[in-house]
Amino acid sequence: MLRQDTIAAIATPFGPGGIGIIRISGPQAQEIARRIFKPSKKKCLWESHVLYHGDIVSADGKTVLDEVLISFMRGPNSFTGEDVIEINGHGSPVIMQKILSELIYLGCRLAEPGEFSRRAFFNNRLDLSQAEALAAMVAAPTPHAFVLGLAQLKGNLSAEIEKARGLLIEALAVFEASIDFVEDAPAEESLFLTPQIDEAKKSIEKLLSTYHEAKIITQGLNVVITGKPNVGKSSLLNALTGKKKAIVTDMPGTTRDLIVDEVVVHGTVLNLVDTAGIRQPKDAIEEEGISLVWENLANADLALIVLDGSIPLSPEDEEVISKNKNVNIVIAINKSDLPASWDIKKIAHMIEPEKKIIKISAKFGAGLEELKKAIIDSCGAHPRPDTGSVMITNLRHKQSLEKARKNIVAAKEAIARGESPEITAFELREAIDNLDEITGKKINDEVLDKIFSSFCIGK
Repeated sequence: MLRQDTIAAIATPFGPGGIGIIRISGPQAQEIARRIFKPSKKKCLWESHVLYHGDIVSADGKTVLDEVLISFMRGPNSFTGEDVIEINGHGSPVIMQKILSELIYLGCRLAEPGEFSRRAFFNNRLDLSQAEALAAMVAAPTPHAFVLGLAQLKGNLSAEIEKARGLLIEALAVFEASIDFVEDAPAEESLFLTPQIDEAKKSIEKLLSTYHEAKIITQGLNVVITGKPNVGKSSLLNALTGKKKAIVTDMPGTTRDLIVDEVVVHGTVLNLVDTAGIRQPKDAIEEEGISLVWENLANADLALIVLDGSIPLSPEDEEVISKNKNVNIVIAINKSDLPASWDIKKIAHMIEPEKKIIKISAKFGAGLEELKKAIIDSCGAHPRPDTGSVMITNLRHKQSLEKARKNIVAAKEAIARGESPEITAFELREAIDNLDEITGKKINDEVLDKIFSSFCIGK
């Protein structure tokens, strides 16, 4: 439900900066702004989409708070579709908070997370997928992720959804007509609708096929570093991230909890997880740590198995390889700076030929670039979206498309069996509703609350 009051929030990140922006939206936006803004020139016409220079003063008019540029954007030609004021001042957190307090004193309400975007959605300035794209752009971990979010913001995904939706509506109209005028619509006519339904299905499946690549772009790869104790897992994490993130000692069992960090490699985020060494646990805490290892490996995009090449291969090493040989793995043979105790051939036969084995030295950095490339190659992570890319970027979109595809398959099966047109029409309506969940034409308030609550305050 859209509230009709006037909201305000700081739109720039917290902390000192060269500039700070406060955004106001709602029916009283201009009136409230006039009460605290004193223009440097006497003539201030408050024209839409024009910058004015002046001072922000306290509500009682006695104290100058900041020298600012202020703009007024008259609805509906604004981000939210309402009257919007943006105050561009100096980026002092103290001053920003003081100005915000004055605005709230004069009648504004502090905006909730994502409330500006929510108002834009309800006022038909954005559909739901475009609003989600804004949040994705703010949180984009790489330039590629930003470009993908920008493409979605421009409506590329919405256009594809509407195309599939239009085909289904065209088919649905004929089936519903056959229900009402059965004597005028022979059953054979329904067979001529299959091309439209097939085309909609093809369009949906094309979008679904992009999810894996889009997930890599926006969320990165989950890489779990595993192996027995003291092979150099924590040293490798530190070497890959360039930080002393994990404690490194010669004592087995130093790492008991998960240590997580990330690094960008060739435009792809690697979410690295350093785990406890796999061995027979010595106590309940270590047992829980090892249990977490297997849990994270089950959900990983890649298992990075670390072995110590300077000591003989052990049964624990072979167990780690054996238990992960059927998943996506890269094997890093650490301590290449020391004399080798065994040959790669000892493990090569245990894994598929295409899986990579890289010799490294976490201590001196040898082989790390080759290792990074092997991780990227093993996961097929070479996405390079352009500004026209149409991809689905989140799980909600994927689930809605999968449900729509299921409905379409059911509709086609009903046609093939010669079922009543009511059954086919029902499935087509369900498919359309599932597509409408993506753009927000049909969605409940609970889902909307969940989506917009994840936005930052000033968006």
